[in-house]
Amino acid sequence: MLNTYRYADLQPEFELDYAGKASLERTPIKPLNAGETLPSFHIHKKNIIARADILKSLNGSLPITQLLDRPLVLAFHSIHWNDYGNRRLQELQDIYADIRVMGGNLLVATAEDKATFDFATEKLQLPFAIISDLHNHIAKKAGIYSSTDPIWDRVSGINADVAIPAIYVLTPSLKITYASVDAWFEKGLSSRELLSAVYTASQEEDHAIAI
Repeated sequence: MLNTYRYADLQPEFELDYAGKASLERTPIKPLNAGETLPSFHIHKKNIIARADILKSLNGSLPITQLLDRPLVLAFHSIHWNDYGNRRLQELQDIYADIRVMGGNLLVATAEDKATFDFATEKLQLPFAIISDLHNHIAKKAGIYSSTDPIWDRVSGINADVAIPAIYVLTPSLKITYASVDAWFEKGLSSRELLSAVYTASQEEDHAIAI
């Protein structure tokens, strides 16, 4: 019997099968480093968990670049980091006043929504700005989150789909002047290094404005 099927008739099936396999390929996290620029992102008032500093007068939605007039410390957080996450919030609380003195602002992006975050941190009195980074939108821009390279695949005790810890110091144009990424949950916050980076960025920004 003559086979009437042609390769051209079958080709779309092969292409669809290949596309399906390609989508499952592992894309490893690749954190941004100092010297690189963080892609811009919008902040909407519905995602604000705590208003302070740059978020005090935000109404509606604005790109982060329109909210900055000084260096920004952008710190990521998740309650699913367990004790590590609690320590990170405490470290940021302890250093917040010094960040302000050195000429910077602080913004924490947490993977949780407001209700979940507030319930988990109700005993803390956090004075800084906090936003909800649902679906790790901002973390993905920073290269610290990939759905195909999950934390729980290499760090025991974490079984949620969240980003790895990271803190960045950004200029108003979102250039990264300092990056601290802790992919293995082994490091604490280096206050001296962070404050030095904020101060340096602030001085450079003031100099640029004066020119």
